[in-house]
Amino acid sequence: MSHELLTLLCWNHLKSMRPSPTTVGDECPTDPSLQFILVLAFHIMPRKDEAQKSTAQAGSAVSNETILAAVNSHKDDLSKVYTLVDTLKKSLEGRLDSIEARLTTLQTEHSEVRHRLDDMDSALTSTDARVSALESSCSELAAANGLLKKKVDDLEGRSRRQNIRIVGLEEGVEGVRPAEFVSKFISELLGQDSFPKPVKIDKANHTLRPKPLPNERPRIIIARVHNDRDVMNILRLSRQQAPLMYHGQKVFIFPDYTAEVSAQRQAFNTVRKRLVEAGATCSLRFPAKLQVSLNDTVKSFTSPTDAERFANSLSHIK
Repeated sequence: MSHELLTLLCWNHLKSMRPSPTTVGDECPTDPSLQFILVLAFHIMPRKDEAQKSTAQAGSAVSNETILAAVNSHKDDLSKVYTLVDTLKKSLEGRLDSIEARLTTLQTEHSEVRHRLDDMDSALTSTDARVSALESSCSELAAANGLLKKKVDDLEGRSRRQNIRIVGLEEGVEGVRPAEFVSKFISELLGQDSFPKPVKIDKANHTLRPKPLPNERPRIIIARVHNDRDVMNILRLSRQQAPLMYHGQKVFIFPDYTAEVSAQRQAFNTVRKRLVEAGATCSLRFPAKLQVSLNDTVKSFTSPTDAERFANSLSHIK
């Protein structure tokens, strides 16, 4: 029982043993016996509490002795644990040193790689700039080359405009003077009335390939006619008098166009046929320009697609 509860019980017992006070403030007992009992109640419990504290201290001392005894009994085990901890510590320290050395090496390698990457980045930047400059230069060169190619093709085509190609003549029939032979051949083939005067031929020669065997196709003769008007008459008459026969052999006369000009002109063949069937008059100007005359209207086309579009419009009108 606690000190406070015992004091409260003694106080209540003393109040029940004395008469009721006459005044409100008359609450403290004046009887010496009663005061003794109250003082005893106040001094009993503190002594009892001190006894309990002494008992607790004695028990605590016993517990400490027990703990020390238990620790002494496991002294060898604790020594082993300490030894094991030291071993582990040394092992960890060795591994940490190895890891630290490896990290130092990795940091050095990483630094070298970063430097190399920086150098590569700089080199790539420089290379990219050089490639851009080369691309720009190549574009300019390609444009200039295209322009020069067109000029060369035009010059080659114009230089061959006065040439004619004679196909089907027997190999060696021209003799040692091919220019004179071609001049007589044209007058004989197309008629003396068409050419009162001999056609002036600047030069004539075979195409550049080996001489064929007797059973092979003869080489083509290329002749350069001096006058443009003669060239136009020869080509016109050869178309009108086709097929042409010379000493029992069929021969052909064509203009001497370059491969590119020939391809450009052949691209108009289909649309040219359609326009002629529609009643138009067509002529193909050099190098590849289609001129169409229909209903007193003249149109020119340099692209087969545009000519096809015009032919489709005529079909739609009909």
